[in-house]
Amino acid sequence: MKIKNILLASMIAGASLIGSSAYAATVGKTVDLSLESDMAGGFNAHFGNAFASIDTNNLFVDKYKFTLSGNYDSAASLTSVFLKAGTIKNLQITDFSLVQFDPSTNSVLHTYAGMDATTGTTDTWEMSATGLTAGSYYIQVGGKVLGNGGGTYASDLTIAMAPVPEPETYAMLGAGLAFMGFVARRKKAKAA
Repeated sequence: MKIKNILLASMIAGASLIGSSAYAATVGKTVDLSLESDMAGGFNAHFGNAFASIDTNNLFVDKYKFTLSGNYDSAASLTSVFLKAGTIKNLQITDFSLVQFDPSTNSVLHTYAGMDATTGTTDTWEMSATGLTAGSYYIQVGGKVLGNGGGTYASDLTIAMAPVPEPETYAMLGAGLAFMGFVARRKKAKAA
């Protein structure tokens, strides 16, 4: 009889632990990001997500994929605002990053982490990356839905062509090295 009671108590305790661990589900999306030309060799994109009241207390990870065919620099910002009008719309953003990945294996090659610049009730993140090379990338946004009415975020991505050194720069470098060589040779000749 005692063994049955202990076994029953163990099963109830185990079931309650299992139930509490499944409380927060992970929701999110993975989509191909549409890059629009900025008519100067770069690209812009605007994206975001909205969560409903059914998503309250859920975690989310959204990925926005795109491909680059050359060398670029990038900057992005993300904003999520606390709103209270009947229901509360609020997200807690915990990740905003640019990830370069291998599309055949989905392995991460490089991550450029964003910076939390939040002040007050507006959740604000900023991110920049220089020296991006041709390849596959995604912007990752992660966090938790806190509001009983869900929440929203919006983001803006700018991709600009990486600066290429001008030929004059190389000419000045060569002239400077030649002058340094001339001065060094002259000092050596005077010392002898």
